[in-house]
Order: sequence, then structure tokens, then C-alpha cells
Amino acid sequence: MLITIISSLTIVGFLLGLIATRYFTHRKRRQCDLKNSTYSLSSCDRRKFASTSFDSLVPSPPVKSSLQTNTEVNETSRIIKSSFSWPEGALLHHQQQQEQQQGKDDCLSTISNSSTMEQIYQSASLTFTLRWDPNLQSLFVRILNARDLLVYRRNRQPVIIDSYVRIELISTKSDGTQELLQSMRTHIIKKNSNPVYDELFEFPNLHPMDLSLLFTILTYDTFTRDEILGEVTFPVILPNGITENALESTETTFIRDIIPRHKQLNNQQLGQMLISLCYQPTDSTITLIVLKASNLPRISTTRLINPYFKIYMFYKGQRIVKKRSTIKRTTQCPVYNECFTFHLPDNDLQNIYFDIILFDYDHHMKHEPIGTFSIGNNTGETNQHWLDVCQRQISKQIAQWYQLKPFNVLNY
Repeated sequence: MLITIISSLTIVGFLLGLIATRYFTHRKRRQCDLKNSTYSLSSCDRRKFASTSFDSLVPSPPVKSSLQTNTEVNETSRIIKSSFSWPEGALLHHQQQQEQQQGKDDCLSTISNSSTMEQIYQSASLTFTLRWDPNLQSLFVRILNARDLLVYRRNRQPVIIDSYVRIELISTKSDGTQELLQSMRTHIIKKNSNPVYDELFEFPNLHPMDLSLLFTILTYDTFTRDEILGEVTFPVILPNGITENALESTETTFIRDIIPRHKQLNNQQLGQMLISLCYQPTDSTITLIVLKASNLPRISTTRLINPYFKIYMFYKGQRIVKKRSTIKRTTQCPVYNECFTFHLPDNDLQNIYFDIILFDYDHHMKHEPIGTFSIGNNTGETNQHWLDVCQRQISKQIAQWYQLKPFNVLNY
């Protein structure tokens, strides 16, 4: 009897110990996951480094040759995360906690009275520091924080996003072309309109040349492509003993306004598209041929766009037909020669018009609208091309150039 009781107690104790071990192991794993929740990147994209400061940086190995390829330079690039060693890190984090709720209320009140995206993004800014090390021939860039990163779309409340910053070092050659030297990115800050990144990046083995930094602020989404919010371009002047306003060996803080993507496109020429129309009253059809486009903008400073377009047919204010073209790769002057035929309901020309929107195709980002224009009635503008084709009923193809206008996302 005694042996049975002892064995029963032993089994119960073993089971309780096993349950307790599994509980504490699971609790520790959950705490680690919550602690590292902001690093939503794979181990291949980001490596962890020990916390260091500017004064304790280990010199890079000597350069064997000044003519290094971009691959070699990228391999020697190091990302140094030093949140605890940065003197302003604790202050920024404390200030961010105090102002987060107040900043949300102020941004919401501003956006509620806004009707355009330009008013929403006027206060968005990025804070960063630069430092030049003459011994290492390295440029150190620290991304501190951003302010008022909110997304607003039509008939929706402002959205607090998951954001990160991509840093690109660009060299401008004598012929005006630009070359991407190095590219890095910060970690992701989740659900914060005033994120504090506090990350240090090193661009080693640089020489005095025409350089500039391109900061791109993006939203991170687990299920869809990342979306570009805006950009900041900053010219870099390395010390050469002649040029003034060069970078110094001490940290210098800069605050720059973030230029929204749509506003950047509004400030440049968007190009033209050549359209041919033919109306067949006997068949109640309109044939629209998109021949080509010209002088399309670059979507960034380092690459051309992949343009394609969509045609929307509206009848009495309602969209009834949508058609799409093929994609032309990396060109500013695509040639389409694509024909689209639309059937007119009740042969009613007075209530018909077309919207043509040009997009940039991207494997990794959302397809960004570049520009748009309208053809037909109810567009608010006199279109001689439409009058010649439909009212005069000239039974042959008539072509005309159309200027692309900025795309307003609030209308779609």
C-alpha cells in the first residue's frame, strides 16, 4: 500500500513538473516574440550587431584598390544598430511616448478638415544626422525619427501605418546620368504615426564626387505590396579642401519635409499619349486605338517606369467597362498600337466618356498611377477631337495627342 502511494505521488510530481516546464518555456518564447516584433524581416535581410557608439567604431580593413565594384562596396557596408548608445535615443523615445496621443488627436483634426492629400502630408517630416569620418573615408547616416506618417483615402478615416525608410546613395555622372551605389533600409515600426527608428548606417570607401542621399518612406503590409508614401532628397558634399558647406566630423542633425509621391509627380511633366478614334453609328461602336506615349516621367532617380494603361468607359456617370493594355518595360516612350472596341448603350453619345489612366508596373510595389486624361462628353472641357469623330461622324480614324494630368486618388 505504501509503495503504491509513493509511486502515485512520484507520477503526479513528474507530471506537474513537466507542465510547469512547458508553461515557462512557452511564456519565455512569447516574451521574445513580442520583444522582436518590430523586426519583421528575415535573417537574410537583416543581421544583428552589438550596440556601439561613434567613438567605439572599429576601423574598416584597408582598401586594396580605389576602383571597387558596387558588389564589393555593398559587401563591406555595415549596419550598426546602437539605440542605447545614442545620446538622444532615450530622450526621443520618452518624448514620443508623451506626444503620441496628442499627435494622433492633432493629425486627426487636421485631416478631418482636409480635402486633398497635399494638406494631409504638409506636416510630415524626417529627422536624420550625417557625419563624415576622414580616417575611414566613410559617411555615417543615422535615421532618427519621422513625424505625421498617416494615410488618408476617400471616405475613410486616417490610417496609422507600419513604416520603414529605405536609404539610397546615388552618384551623378558628368553626362547627367545617375548611378545607384548602395542601398540600405531600417527596421519596421508598427502602428505608429510618429515612429522612432534610431538606426545608424555606414557608407564606406567614398571619394569626393557628386553624391546625394535619397530617403524613401514606405508602408509595410503583410498581405499586399509595400506602398511609397514620399521621398526626401539630400545632396551630400564631401570635404575636399575647396568646397564650402561640406560635411564635418561631428554629427549634424537635419530635418526635412517629406515630399508626397503624388505631389512629386504633380511638379513634373507627365508626358503625352497619342489616341485615335473612330465612331461607327451603324454598329453603335467606338473604336479607340492607343498608338504610343512620349516623355513619360521617371518613377525614381535611378530607374525608368514600366508603363501600361487602363481604359474606363462611363455611361451616365457609372463605370460599365474596363480594359487594360500590355506592359512595356523600362521605357519613357512606349509604343502600344492596341485597339479597343466599345459598344454604346442605345447609341447614346451624350452620356458617354472615357477615362484613360497610365500606371507603372512593379513586381514589389503597388502599381502606381502616373497620370490620366478624359475623352468624351461630361468631362467639363471642350474636346474638338471628340466633336470631329462623333458629331461630324467622320468614318475614319482620327488621331490626336493628349496631355497627361496628375491622377487624383480621391476620385477612385
